[in-house]
Amino acid sequence: MMEQQASGGVEMELLLQRVRRIFQLDSAVFDEVRADRAATVPAAIVAVGSILAFAIGGWLWWLINGPDSEFAPGAGEMLLKSVLLGTVLASLLWAGWVAITYVILQQLFRARVDVNELARVMGFAAAPLALGVLMFVPELAFAIGLTSVALLFGSTLIAAQTATDASPAQVLVANAAGFLVWALVLTLFVTDENFYAPGFFIFEWGHEALSSL
Repeated sequence: MMEQQASGGVEMELLLQRVRRIFQLDSAVFDEVRADRAATVPAAIVAVGSILAFAIGGWLWWLINGPDSEFAPGAGEMLLKSVLLGTVLASLLWAGWVAITYVILQQLFRARVDVNELARVMGFAAAPLALGVLMFVPELAFAIGLTSVALLFGSTLIAAQTATDASPAQVLVANAAGFLVWALVLTLFVTDENFYAPGFFIFEWGHEALSSL
């Protein structure tokens, strides 16, 4: 019974401990997660939760430092479009990122890689994106947002390497391809009329689209 509970449920204490170790730059946690089949759901929770925190950071920036204009959307509209729908979109694109990385490693480079292991390590590797929740800090908002995305890329690069026998250069190419799709598609969902993207992806829309009205 205890084994079934451990394998079928989410052990929050273990999840938080692993996330904390990632922030402490302990890359050994990725080897543990890769080999732990029970970590698949927790990995998804970390990925979606980190994206949500990133989205909330952009929303808070908008509420505190956003453009002062009669055309500016209200807090409720921003919450719905950027935070809720933006989180859903970014999470689906994250899954696409993992899939692209997997396909390139396996099909292009013929490397050994298991999609479940890759998804687990890349899910936990998304944790640094949660630092974007601090984007409300005046004058540092964009830098914090950009840094959180840069750390996301670096963390997933390290994580992906633990799940394959591909060379570092091959992992870099595969992970970069997935990341570019993730970032570029989110950018395309930010237009003069809409902003279905989380976090600092709304900065350009806030400063440029509204100023042109």
